Amino acid sequence: MFQATGTWAAADGIKPIGQINEYLRLMGELYGSHETWNFFRPDPATNNNNDYGLWAARARLGALLTTPYIDGYAQAQYIGLYSLPDDAVASPGGPLGLGGAYFLANQSTNASNVFLKQVYLDFKFSSLGLPGALLKIGRFEFMDGMEYTTGIGKFDGLKRARIAQRLLASNVVHVGRSFDGFTAVYDRPGFNVTAAGIRPTQGGFTVQGQKEIGDINLFYAALTSKKDVLLPGTEGRLFYLNYEDKRNTQAVDNRPAAERPRLDNQNLNLHTIGAHLLTLHPLGSGSIDALLWGAYQFGDWTNQGHQAWAIAAEAGYQWTALPFQPWLRALYFRSSGDDKANDGTHKTYFTALPSGRAYAKLPFYNLINMQDAFLQMIVSPTPKTRVTIDLHHLSLSNSSDLFYSGLGPTSRSGAFGYSGRPSGGKSDVGQLVDISFTHTLNKHLSWRFYYGHAFGGSVVRNFYQGKKDADMVYIDFSLVF
Repeated sequence: MFQATGTWAAADGIKPIGQINEYLRLMGELYGSHETWNFFRPDPATNNNNDYGLWAARARLGALLTTPYIDGYAQAQYIGLYSLPDDAVASPGGPLGLGGAYFLANQSTNASNVFLKQVYLDFKFSSLGLPGALLKIGRFEFMDGMEYTTGIGKFDGLKRARIAQRLLASNVVHVGRSFDGFTAVYDRPGFNVTAAGIRPTQGGFTVQGQKEIGDINLFYAALTSKKDVLLPGTEGRLFYLNYEDKRNTQAVDNRPAAERPRLDNQNLNLHTIGAHLLTLHPLGSGSIDALLWGAYQFGDWTNQGHQAWAIAAEAGYQWTALPFQPWLRALYFRSSGDDKANDGTHKTYFTALPSGRAYAKLPFYNLINMQDAFLQMIVSPTPKTRVTIDLHHLSLSNSSDLFYSGLGPTSRSGAFGYSGRPSGGKSDVGQLVDISFTHTLNKHLSWRFYYGHAFGGSVVRNFYQGKKDADMVYIDFSLVF
């Protein structure tokens, strides 16, 4: 297949789709989705339509120019959100599902836009005698945790699903986000060093994804010990993120709104340090895997000091010799909450700019002040089909803090990106059943079906009095070339 070095003929002698010549290749994606929501409902409330459907369509077209010293890439994106409900932003209650959030951000039942998603240059210093050195400058997609891949499908799949995008991600539901700035990489056989200085663009809810959020500055660095270097079958990473936010908006925390300063007066300046270990080994007639991930935060949260943490521990076993190759995993995540609103220290873990649905497929919650203990079963009826069933028990880490939702900053001003509701002194958020079905027809075309049902616990019932459970169904397809 196509390589960045300029080798453009496939192994079977067939030219890859979109290959114009030795140096230029066109690449694209078509994506479509339909979502059906039957969300929690407050009562009494106005505009409390919690039962609706919506459509999303996305098209991307990019051109990659490859030379021995510099690669260049440009990609345009069309995004369209259709049949958005104009009566699903309840008062009180807020958006009832993502449809209400899309309408609130775009103020239209049908919103669309075309913009430049990516445009960057890759400087390949290996051609100048520095093997493994690369500098990327421009607008590009970025995610933490995937600084390198092993080429082993199962190992890289675990990284992508359970490590990557916890802090920084371009994959934010349909619109996505990009980052402006640079990444510098030094990749050697035993380790990878990556550093990035970036600013995010809008995206997520608003279709105006071309606009940079210039008042958020990010610096990220990671040192990864590659698989098998320190321990057999094991990879380790140390990472650091500095998040600085000076937007014209108000941070959300468990203080009364009148006591919270606006960010343009007292900004956020947060430091996150952390590490992960991921291991995968053959065992008996199958394979065993385990993951540890942790992060500690410090810095300034408006006019308070900030100290917070988060941990994740996971383990699984796959019976590869049995029919359907069942894979059972046990997973636990917990992040810190704030037990005292006015003690001068903010203790609520902050997830920065994470993926939209990677860790909360039915996104009525997120990983802030959250404890998520769940079992996961994965089966593969055919080599191209995967069924995943997750059974979650969700609770607040600290009942004195808020119940948070949101996907992170998606606009230059106005909404903070996260919202919080009083817990009522309760901690039980509820239970969630996730079922995902993915079928890969070929290397270009795949489709997916998802169903999620949430049973609201005492925290949810505290503010959704009308309907205390929620359903979401979506089906999507993706064509890449």
